[in-house]
Amino acid sequence: MTRRLVAAAIIVLLVTGLPDIASAQWTSPGAGRGYASADVAPIGTQPTISVSGRNVTVAWAASRFADGASVNAYRVARYDAVTNAAATVGSGCSGSIAALTCVENAVTPGTWYYRVTPKHQSWIGSEGPASATVTVATPTVTFASAVTITALPSVRTGTIASFITGETVTWRLDNPTTGIVLAGTIVPSPVPASGTSSISVTVPAGTSDGSHTVYAVGSSGSSVGSASINVDTLPPVVGAATIQKSEGGLPGFIRPSGTYRVYAAITDPGSAITSATTNASAITAGATTSALTAGSWTIAGATYNYRSAQLTAGNKLTAGTQTFTITATDSFAHTMTSSPFSVTVDTTRPSGSSLTTTNRAGGVVGRAETGDSITFTFSEQIEPNSILGGWDGTGTAVTLQLLNAGGGGGDRVQIWDATNTSQLPLGVVRLGSTGYTTTSITFSSSTMTRTGNAITVLLGTPSGAGTTAVVTSNTRWNPSTTATDLAGNACQNTAVNEPGAADAEF
Repeated sequence: MTRRLVAAAIIVLLVTGLPDIASAQWTSPGAGRGYASADVAPIGTQPTISVSGRNVTVAWAASRFADGASVNAYRVARYDAVTNAAATVGSGCSGSIAALTCVENAVTPGTWYYRVTPKHQSWIGSEGPASATVTVATPTVTFASAVTITALPSVRTGTIASFITGETVTWRLDNPTTGIVLAGTIVPSPVPASGTSSISVTVPAGTSDGSHTVYAVGSSGSSVGSASINVDTLPPVVGAATIQKSEGGLPGFIRPSGTYRVYAAITDPGSAITSATTNASAITAGATTSALTAGSWTIAGATYNYRSAQLTAGNKLTAGTQTFTITATDSFAHTMTSSPFSVTVDTTRPSGSSLTTTNRAGGVVGRAETGDSITFTFSEQIEPNSILGGWDGTGTAVTLQLLNAGGGGGDRVQIWDATNTSQLPLGVVRLGSTGYTTTSITFSSSTMTRTGNAITVLLGTPSGAGTTAVVTSNTRWNPSTTATDLAGNACQNTAVNEPGAADAEF
């Protein structure tokens, strides 16, 4: 009895003291080498790995029992190196493997590591340590020469890499499934074990200027590589151009001796603009190739990305239309000169034509009230920007001042800005008689609008009650010379007297 206990203790010590092995029990099916139920299971060995294209070769040393005998099979597992999640192993390394190496083909691109688990008949041992990580690259397309195409059709050569062994390849432009099919070949074909082939693909005539993507699509459906190309076969496009006087405001008009800039909108989807000039010699003597510089400007709602330095119009320009052109060159020496653009030369100073007041519906005749209006009409369109900086002629807030007479000409009307701090250059209106107010009144939140040659102010909220004039009269308006026409000609200040019989204003 004592001898049996000692023998059992020795067996336990021998089993638990062996290094790099794990305990396991199994029952032999009866064929081949037999084992007792206390035999010890070896752990899998650490594999080595190598990559060729999309194929990974995994190799490992034999796992052995304590008596030196090798197990008769192995199981190979692949893990994501980032998440440690197990992946589905391809057929080359799946199932039970009797050899000490295997090749997993068509591995999904990513970074992976492998582990090996020994097997023996129906028994499965312990998974061994992880291999080093290995990266399987995504499919790529590389062109051998510059990817900017300046003439079509164009044959591009290069290589594909990391495609699946045995694939054939088709080519598409701009979309891997619906893009137009391109003519192309690979050599060798199908893709060899290295995953790399030489390529030749044709970008056809009619491909638009700009950036495109060439797709190589493997026949397995899981390999898609791409490369960017740039097509530039056309010159730049001059979409629009205009002339704006240096004072700003609405474009398209100049005056003799006035200063101005030329603005242009120039695009080239295929390459950069290397130079842009304007020929404005019909307007400014000698300005045949005046340089345009890049930037961003918005004029009357249109955006321009090039403009000239300040130029001066000739002092002998005659009224009418003059023309100018734009020339642009891109980085591949494609040059375009635009069709002529036009500008209107105006040599005549504007003047006042008439001044009228209007009583609102249901208002008191002869009393200035909210909703009444006063209209200044000129001989031609007035530049809104010369009346109020930045104004484009649409409705804007102003203040109308109705002033009690302090001298001849009766009560007066002046137009000021919205904050009532600066008088606008619409001159002074004398109503011809007193009685419209006994004190100075401001109509805040009045609205000023330009329509054609006329500027109308709709009276807003009064600061106090006005009075009703009982004496009829005729108005007198002296325009301001600060106001200009669209070309920048200063307005004459010749008085405008209301014609006809005397009447009540407002």
